[in-house]
Amino acid sequence: MLPVLETERLYLKPRTEADLDFVAALNADPEVMRFIAAVGGPAMSREGVAARSFLHVGRGLGYWTVFARAAEDGPLGYVGLIPDGDDAEQAQISYRFAARHWGQGYASEAAERLVRHGFYALGLPTIAIMTHPANAASLRLAERLGFVRESDLLTAPIGDPPVPAACFRQTVKAWEQRTQPAIGLNAR
Repeated sequence: MLPVLETERLYLKPRTEADLDFVAALNADPEVMRFIAAVGGPAMSREGVAARSFLHVGRGLGYWTVFARAAEDGPLGYVGLIPDGDDAEQAQISYRFAARHWGQGYASEAAERLVRHGFYALGLPTIAIMTHPANAASLRLAERLGFVRESDLLTAPIGDPPVPAACFRQTVKAWEQRTQPAIGLNAR
């Protein structure tokens, strides 16, 4: 079972069957899917989402539906910590939010919480983010969280047809250096 995670403004609740209609609606929104995959593809349908949503929960990986703490009147979006290839120690962050919730810092806040969970609760040595190279908001999110752009791939393992991806990676050591307060003679 995945844990409920919290931030100052958000609850990240493990995805349930009840969340699948919301995720399918996100996947049917052309604005949300602009840089991800074609709307209407089988992988993005409710059935496609259901088929992969709970595969890796036993390893501590999966998807969390994101709610505002202030008013739980419905989900804002979701974040995922999912396998990155076949290596059990490799995972990537996934995120998707309803367009009306963009620009409010929810994706960054939720992704940061999930990165901390991945490094400290699951002991992952590295975490990746893959995003479309033209998705300026997602590129900024990865950079704001201290992820380093490693490469660009012509195709990523999502979407039909496959989409290009900018690949970012963060190590637990770099994360700790980034998040620890400055100490020493030059600290302010």
